[in-house]
Amino acid sequence: LAAETYKEFERTYIPEDQRHTTKSSQAAFCYSETIPAPTGKDDAQQKSDVELLRFSLVLIQSWLSPVQYLSKV
Repeated sequence: LAAETYKEFERTYIPEDQRHTTKSSQAAFCYSETIPAPTGKDDAQQKSDVELLRFSLVLIQSWLSPVQYLSKV
């Protein structure tokens, strides 16, 4: 979902010659896809609050660079 949202954002707001996905051979790459995350409600409910907060922090940090890049375009 995140990768599709990112691609849609690029198509809508970024000129084609400046798009990250057209320059990259990993067009479907999602910055957060390698982060181990709960896969559903039951999985999330089995995690501690600290584990969920750590996941949230890592997820936010993984998107800092892409968002900063997009804000400069």
